[in-house]
Amino acid sequence: MGYEKEYDGIIVGAGHNGLIAQAYLARAGLRTLSIDKGQHAGGGLQTPEDTSLPGFFHGTHAVSLKGISSTAWFKDLELAEWGVKLVAPDPSITSIQRDGRAIVWYASAERTAESIAQFSERDAHAWKTIAAEYEDVVRELVGPEMSSPAVSLDERDRILQGSDLGRRYLKSAPLSPRQFIEDTFESDAVKAMLLYYCIIREVDVNVRDQGNIVPTFIGSRQPGELAVGGSYSLARALKHDVYAHGGHIMEQTTPRRIVVENGRAVGVELEDGTLIRARRFVASSLNPHQTFLELLGDKSTEELTQKTNDFKYQKVGQIFGVNIALKDAPDYSAAAANPDINKARLTFLGLDDPADVLRLYANADRGIVSDQVMLIGGCPTVADPTQAPPGHNSAYMWQKAPYAIDGDAKNWDKRKAQQLETVLEFWQRYAPNVGGANLLGAFATTPLDTERRFPSMQRGDLYHGWLGPGQRGVDRPFPGMRGHAVPGIDGLYLAGSSAYPGGNITGFPGYLAATQIADEVGVDRWWNPRNLWDELDPERN
Repeated sequence: MGYEKEYDGIIVGAGHNGLIAQAYLARAGLRTLSIDKGQHAGGGLQTPEDTSLPGFFHGTHAVSLKGISSTAWFKDLELAEWGVKLVAPDPSITSIQRDGRAIVWYASAERTAESIAQFSERDAHAWKTIAAEYEDVVRELVGPEMSSPAVSLDERDRILQGSDLGRRYLKSAPLSPRQFIEDTFESDAVKAMLLYYCIIREVDVNVRDQGNIVPTFIGSRQPGELAVGGSYSLARALKHDVYAHGGHIMEQTTPRRIVVENGRAVGVELEDGTLIRARRFVASSLNPHQTFLELLGDKSTEELTQKTNDFKYQKVGQIFGVNIALKDAPDYSAAAANPDINKARLTFLGLDDPADVLRLYANADRGIVSDQVMLIGGCPTVADPTQAPPGHNSAYMWQKAPYAIDGDAKNWDKRKAQQLETVLEFWQRYAPNVGGANLLGAFATTPLDTERRFPSMQRGDLYHGWLGPGQRGVDRPFPGMRGHAVPGIDGLYLAGSSAYPGGNITGFPGYLAATQIADEVGVDRWWNPRNLWDELDPERN
């Protein structure tokens, strides 16, 4: 492909958000280029083939895709037409206890409550009540908010207080997730599962003013989905759409700096010295340190530099991942009582005591791996046999672990093999066939490996930054942003997970960035995004 010396816009970082932004703007008629250091664009949407066992494909990062098929960008970009097929296993989650009992989280709140009742009738009733109370809250408010432009926290609360639905949404907001869970449930099994689920979703359970997150998890009817062929099929479809509408993608290419002239971003210089100019905008889907300190350098403003230096990354969000190749899929002993356990999209192991989950925070501060192993993972080939040779399976487990062990992340290089064996041994306690002749191969990925492969996931942070006060909502990545536009530097935008609304594989940062860029550079938008706040308060405009 012949690259041009000048484009209407350049996007630095071609993860899923960058590709979504590019696809929208390319369809709007802009000449666009995205630049990515990786071998394949798509960021965490990777499903590499096992180099030792051809035919086995492994989800090493993004595996589960929450409600992707219902998003505006999935529909607008017609990704199903590019071959993306999503399946939604039911049950979605199971949490297996040491004694063989299990909570099984179905699409049906009634069926989920039945499994909870073996631990606590009171908790089963609470689950059903919350699910009924928050189902329409999630459908009418939570989902639409994610795809709407950010408003100030005061404005948000004012608008939500104006309706019964909004007041219901805000009712538990002042609490921390931990407080909500401890006030609502009595069973250790339920509490541990929900606390760990929060941490998996990068929610700090100890931070106040986000207690309503937990009931929205319970009330959500958006299915957890798996992409047939692995999550890279989504990246491949986005790339196809970009190419089909005249966009260019430059992979295996390292940007050296974002070029700023007279206070405006006007291009990108590559590592080899090549300068590519941007007539109308430059967008970055990288993290703040990469964007403002490395790529802007001395062109960054004093305010941006200071705020970036203060920007925080998750301390318990990192993962130690184990991927395995099997003949037969994991057969959990608990499935003897409920065969659906073997069909779950996600399996939790070791979540018997909420105190073990809460200790993850102290252990992260101390740089130690928890003695109590707690795992989350799955076997995608149960729902999608295409990710392994016929009659075989691929599976994975993740353990939350600190970025640095004993103060040095490089200690993971020495600890990796030992921790791999620890995870496999623990997994086999629940599924004995994850071993012996049935286990064909295994490999591990440490938090340091994640950072090495995806530098934007600094300190192994999959979400590109902590989602606590001062870094969430309208304040993401930090207070003073003008939507997705960078204050103090004209023509520069943020389009990745460090921008509003954050998250993992949601696509909303790229979607919202594309909308703002299109409006501000003066091109006709071919899409019509919702604005929840205008819908709830028509007099705002």
